Amino acid sequence: MDGTLVDNWAYHIVSFNEYLRRKRLTPIAELSLDLNGRHSNDIFRIMIGEEQCQRFGFETLNQEKEAVYRDMYSGHVEPIKGLMELLRLAKSKGIKCAIGSSGCRENVEFIIKELGIEDIIDTSISGSDVTHGKPHPEIFATAVERMGLKPEECIVFEDAVNGIKAGVAAGCKCIGILTTATVEMLAGAGASICVKDFTELGMTQLEELVG
Repeated sequence: MDGTLVDNWAYHIVSFNEYLRRKRLTPIAELSLDLNGRHSNDIFRIMIGEEQCQRFGFETLNQEKEAVYRDMYSGHVEPIKGLMELLRLAKSKGIKCAIGSSGCRENVEFIIKELGIEDIIDTSISGSDVTHGKPHPEIFATAVERMGLKPEECIVFEDAVNGIKAGVAAGCKCIGILTTATVEMLAGAGASICVKDFTELGMTQLEELVG
């Protein structure tokens, strides 16, 4: 979702710093790309340390920070170029579509509503629905299972190295979206194709990828 449906990395950085300021914690210059796609608990643990996480509690940290993010991002959500056209085409051909995100359930529902894709997405998996975040394959494996498909029938679209690794581990083909990482990074993690945005993809390419 993040960086794949929408290019929102900058909003996560700004909202993270704003939240740290409110908590009187040290702000950050930027979020490391190594954290992209990771579960929010892992991100907080790395960024502010285990002691502060235990002091405030992961649930409180996640709920409060993501509320700041949604408030700042509301009204500014734009789909990655070509996304809506590809989603509508897939839906017209009876292809099931799922969201598999390490973000919380509230963030997933927020993006679905902002993009107006409630009738296109068949199911969505959030970080709140699983035990393990990416690069563990649980998120994508759960999405595949819910759709009643086999992993080899599915294509994962990801902008993060951790996400590509999770998709590969789940047994799916992967396409890298170059919003936050380089071709070398995503291809090195296992992406079969890397594109700038969805305008570079057609249904023929997707059909060929899954045979």
